[in-house]
Amino acid sequence: MTIDTELLRSIVRDALRDALGGATGAREMAKALSIDVEPAQVVEVVSLANDADLKSFVNRVLDMAEDPQTLSALHHGQIVFQLNHQANSQRADSATNRIDKGALTESSIRKAAGSGSTVIVGRKVIVTSLARDKARELGVTIIRESQQVNQRGLVVR
Repeated sequence: MTIDTELLRSIVRDALRDALGGATGAREMAKALSIDVEPAQVVEVVSLANDADLKSFVNRVLDMAEDPQTLSALHHGQIVFQLNHQANSQRADSATNRIDKGALTESSIRKAAGSGSTVIVGRKVIVTSLARDKARELGVTIIRESQQVNQRGLVVR
């Protein structure tokens, strides 16, 4: 006996939609179930040693504000900035995982939860929605570095 998985999924989707009063998206379903869905918080570590660093940070925030979704996330506290007094102390911390390229996925968060509670991601790393949800669930903090310093100590944008 073979089971048509696509048909089964369609039946389950229809049953859920009917049971939840026609809700279609995850937020609508959570609202129908009276579950508070709190967006994950992304923390960007900011190193400000001089006026050039400050100017670079302000330009970064202005760039972020151009995107309406990112601007909304800034307004609602989903993206927060943390001043980094000692840039190297976090890198030396053994409970910290670092990802410099690619994507931060749900499985990466699971691995990080086993070995520590903080993941530092580079500026260009993509953080998936599932990774944010899993991080919130497992208590893993995601820190996005907003600046990188090259060998001469200059900020790279």
